[in-house]
Amino acid sequence: MSLKYRLSKYNNIWVGVVSGLVLPVLGFFLSREVKLPEATVSEYWSIFMNSSFEVNKDIIVFSLLPNMAFFYLLFFQWKIDETAKGLVVVTLVLGGLSFLITN
Repeated sequence: MSLKYRLSKYNNIWVGVVSGLVLPVLGFFLSREVKLPEATVSEYWSIFMNSSFEVNKDIIVFSLLPNMAFFYLLFFQWKIDETAKGLVVVTLVLGGLSFLITN
């Protein structure tokens, strides 16, 4: 059984939407571990919400990196286009919302 056949059951826009919502949260926690490991999650969130645009931009980009990596796998490696569409839509919405919230 080929990989493409096994992954075809996940070729659904809702799989992309869910992964697009979960991966940035994981990216946020990862960015905290990399950038400021001594801060608690609430302190890091407070820094994110109350800092300058440059600091916020770094956290946003770091949080969206897992989505970009997963998009590469979905679209270019596994050719799961519907899931990639859902991931892209959520990533664009989250990116836009995060810039609106932090300004």
